[in-house]
Amino acid sequence: MNNKYVLKIFCKNVKYLRITNNLSRRTMAKKLGVGVITLMLVEKGIVPKWRGANTLILIHRHFGILPSEMFIDKC
Repeated sequence: MNNKYVLKIFCKNVKYLRITNNLSRRTMAKKLGVGVITLMLVEKGIVPKWRGANTLILIHRHFGILPSEMFIDKC
């Protein structure tokens, strides 16, 4: 697996997590500590390099999902 593929899976899973938890983009962005525009970029496959680790920690804190699980293709 290359890094671009892994990043694509992560981005798909962020969107999947938001949708399956019936969250608006605004609510999900707030939980992840990012703006709505940043969340929209992530859902399109663009992740600012400085957001990666912090986003994984916040996903774990709010949803109980291990960081490694965000890199498994669930869709």
